[in-house]
Amino acid sequence: MNLSWKKTALAGTALLVIPLFHFLTHSDKEPASEGVEDAFVQETAQLIAELEQLGKDIAQSPPSSPVRDPNGPPPTDPQVERSSLAESPDEIPQAPGDKPQPKLVSDPKWKRELDQFLKGEASPRDFLNSLNVGNWKRARETLALAYAEKKLPLGGDFQKKFWMKVGEVGGKTVAEDLLKEGDPAFTKILKGWAKGSPQEMFDYYADLDLKSPQVQNYLEKTNSREIPLMDQFSSGMIDEVLRNSDGNVGNLQVENANDLIDHFLEKDKGKAESLTREFTERVIRGRDKETLKQWVSSYKEPELQAGTAQRVIESGVFDKNPLEAVEFANSLESTKAKRSALSTAYARLAVGVNGHDPNVTATELNAMKDGWKRDFALNGFAHGLVRQDPDAAIEWANSISNEGFREVVTKNITKRINAEVLPDQNPPVTDKE
Repeated sequence: MNLSWKKTALAGTALLVIPLFHFLTHSDKEPASEGVEDAFVQETAQLIAELEQLGKDIAQSPPSSPVRDPNGPPPTDPQVERSSLAESPDEIPQAPGDKPQPKLVSDPKWKRELDQFLKGEASPRDFLNSLNVGNWKRARETLALAYAEKKLPLGGDFQKKFWMKVGEVGGKTVAEDLLKEGDPAFTKILKGWAKGSPQEMFDYYADLDLKSPQVQNYLEKTNSREIPLMDQFSSGMIDEVLRNSDGNVGNLQVENANDLIDHFLEKDKGKAESLTREFTERVIRGRDKETLKQWVSSYKEPELQAGTAQRVIESGVFDKNPLEAVEFANSLESTKAKRSALSTAYARLAVGVNGHDPNVTATELNAMKDGWKRDFALNGFAHGLVRQDPDAAIEWANSISNEGFREVVTKNITKRINAEVLPDQNPPVTDKE
């Protein structure tokens, strides 16, 4: 189905529009969200690690030395861009009787612009604007070498802008290549893709089967999980809906966002829940606790209530009394929303928000009877411990009573440990250890 989701709202959005507008359109300015800076630092560090590895691979590759006729023409580099030929200087004037001399081929524009940036003589803007679907890979390799030689500036958000531009100019072509290759950069280009070709990305995501062998192989290779992958797509699409709103969510933004969510609610409820999470994150900042509690409860669709509840708790609105988040989770009408909210609430208890002692929660969990409430509380508690105590995280995950759910959680916890905790040089752990 081809849906032009940016222009018109479908008729069935009243359920979503009314509660959102009633509670959220007359509030103070939104402060910066918690954790964004940490997330960006992690993304930048991961990119730098990728670039460093590329630099090592390139540095270790011996230059090719094709055998050719010494009197024949110079060899042609198959990677030289067509645009660079148009930028070649004029043929050198010849003296009478001299043999014709070949034209000199200058560096492509992106290379010249990058050199200027690395020398500190220009901003990265001209380099980024010179990127296209045919040259970004060579540019990435050159950046890797520059990093290895300590020429790449580490300040600012250069890496983020690089991937944003690659997604903007490369779109579906680059995305499919990265997914097929199992390249972690696949998720890094999604925001740029949504900006450059929003309808193309919408159609691609709508048809994307997260259970397909290609997607599952990508998730395994990159230690990624389905839900964060969905949220990356959703984040780019919601940013496009809210573009130029300056943080002020008005009627048009509400209608467009709910148009988008409504479509996926019919086609793929998991993707609809993901879109709701990302939209919620952008509109709840600065809202008071009681308003947010009423807003979550006003959604009757289980997926939408679950998505809003998760992001509301993650916003820290209950952190002054983190046990209140557990009470709120248990008060929700939808069982699906209760499960999501309980996991989120116990994750915050595990990290010790507002000085809370996780050992108190551990004692409580040990005293709880087996059942889905304890299992989802354990899910959140284990995820909350991943960074500070990964061994304990695995141990708590393994105490989940439902066998199928236990396997899913331990697998996800293991992926997070391998991706976020262990250094690259250490062997990965397995969930069977």
